[in-house]
Amino acid sequence: MILLPRAQRAAIAAHVAADYPREACGLLLGRWSGEKMLVSKAVASVNLAADPSHRFEIDPGLRLRLQKAARQGAEDVVGHYHSHPDGPARPSATDRASIHEVDMIWLIAAVAPQGLQDMAAYRPWPDQSGFDKLDLDDAIDGWDR
Repeated sequence: MILLPRAQRAAIAAHVAADYPREACGLLLGRWSGEKMLVSKAVASVNLAADPSHRFEIDPGLRLRLQKAARQGAEDVVGHYHSHPDGPARPSATDRASIHEVDMIWLIAAVAPQGLQDMAAYRPWPDQSGFDKLDLDDAIDGWDR
């Protein structure tokens, strides 16, 4: 289960709405406790993809800075998020072809002109050929569930 506090959900919603109709993307910081992962922060990235209306590419410099900072604390880079403008909150064929790290959570946000429509979380398969959908739940004050 992925616990996504309302503040992080709101930050992602604002980012994907602001970047519409381009794909928005960012990194998720958090920590695992058994089968639950708490997202403590959603950090927006510039989309460096050559065609940001159909693809996303997270700034590698941002990821390196966050990984370095994470070594000093209890949080890790646990995943990333990106939006599907005018599309569903489920992995596309492009997403399946882009799996490179099976330990990273994928949070996909469906966005339309009206803003965030839906959000879902996925974990890549070990063979990198697909995804399992994960439960995504609000966390009011962190580990409250």
